[in-house]
Amino acid sequence: MKLKTFLARDLKDALSQVKKELGPEAVILSTQSRWFKENQAGWGRRPGVEVTAAVDMTAFPSNGDGNGDGRTEWLPSPSTPVSQIQEDLEEVKDLLHQWVRQSGPPSWLMQHKELTMFYRFLTRSGLDERFLQRWLDNVQGMLEQPGEQPLTLKEVASRYLMQAFEVVDPWKAKDGQPRYWAFIGPTGVGKTTTIAKLAAKFGIIEKHKVGLISMDNQRLGAHNQLAAYARLAGQPLMVVHQRQELLEAMEKLADLDLVLIDTAGRSPYAPALQKELQESLGELPELENHLVLSATTKESNLINAIKRFSVLPISSYIITKLDETNDFSAIFNQLCRHRVPVSYLTAGQQVPEDIELSSRRRVTELLLRRRS
Repeated sequence: MKLKTFLARDLKDALSQVKKELGPEAVILSTQSRWFKENQAGWGRRPGVEVTAAVDMTAFPSNGDGNGDGRTEWLPSPSTPVSQIQEDLEEVKDLLHQWVRQSGPPSWLMQHKELTMFYRFLTRSGLDERFLQRWLDNVQGMLEQPGEQPLTLKEVASRYLMQAFEVVDPWKAKDGQPRYWAFIGPTGVGKTTTIAKLAAKFGIIEKHKVGLISMDNQRLGAHNQLAAYARLAGQPLMVVHQRQELLEAMEKLADLDLVLIDTAGRSPYAPALQKELQESLGELPELENHLVLSATTKESNLINAIKRFSVLPISSYIITKLDETNDFSAIFNQLCRHRVPVSYLTAGQQVPEDIELSSRRRVTELLLRRRS
């Protein structure tokens, strides 16, 4: 392997040096900002970047004359750990973000100061590059339309963000029919507390007939916590352990308006996760699966959780712990990527106050709140 460190004015210049000396197959190992003195780099004390790159020469077999013309495309070794590949992808993503930040807004946008500031905020917020480019295309199309806009440029630009994802009110999705909602998701995201909030909202406040089923057989005291909520609300609770018991409980509670089903939190990295989900909840068309996700989870773990839990059909996402972070970009990116609607948003432990039905405006406000 050939390893070399490059010093440059900006990332674009550094990547150009890497490609020139190591070739297009070079892999970026690290990048960091640096300040250089005049006698080191020749342009005075100004910020720059230090990029370390490498190329595996053994991955490109020679054609016999030593020129390496018989190169094959570099691929990760089958033995490379998944976690290492994820870290490499995160690093590449960070490099793309840095390149976008340094390259600046397109020239046509610079004519509109308010939109330029809005764009610069989005590049810093962690918005996925694909959606950022889509947003730019929509804004450019808006600016090219003849006549005056009925709204301010900023308002229209915000509306383009709102169109990138979906929202849903799951209560209205099956109006007049019994509803069976199962709450699935990683450990510690707040499924049981979310169920308590919804049970109080629909049962106590809106006077619907609500029942509870607990399938959480792993967390110590999980049944007791849900039983306490059920007693306070005067709602029936059934504890089940197997699929057949679940089916029997659903049949017994069929005369209710809403049945909320609590499941055990599972690690997205558990090898048997998808098999367990299929065996316990799979192929039940009357069941609506709501994937509960925490807003504090980093994006690489969100991606994996969504992929693994989506072995079941997902009716909606429920986003929790909004009060514990001001960075909503990771969640927002996933909402845009998968187009699964978000139904409820929660913040805090108060029952039932700390839960709200999602809306396009509210979700967009969460993405932009760091700006304000």
